[in-house]
Amino acid sequence: MTSQGHPYAIFRRALERRNLPVAWATAAELRVVSLADALALCLLVRDREPARFARVALRWHARFCAETADLQLADGRLALDLLSALEAGEARPAARALRELLGSYDRALAEPLRHWETEQAAAVERRSSA
Repeated sequence: MTSQGHPYAIFRRALERRNLPVAWATAAELRVVSLADALALCLLVRDREPARFARVALRWHARFCAETADLQLADGRLALDLLSALEAGEARPAARALRELLGSYDRALAEPLRHWETEQAAAVERRSSA
């Protein structure tokens, strides 16, 4: 344990503060990163290092497919399509649809997207008021 606390607490703070280098490094130290936390990290990569997003999103999708009980083929395909759509300029509708899809399998998976959508809306608001 570091002087700053448990690695998971450091990881969560890094996600909240949108500090990708610290979040990424701390995730590597953790024994297990939940699927929801991995999605939050994936969304942070999308925002901070878009060139890495496709690879990270594919890796997350593979975990989603492997770890989700009773996942339907069409839903797995749709999740991948929606992740891909997150790369587009207007990603909020894709995020909303992905949140609903993931939430139908596990409500915890919807939370990173809900939080990300809130952050995106706040960023748009800040840009329009500046």
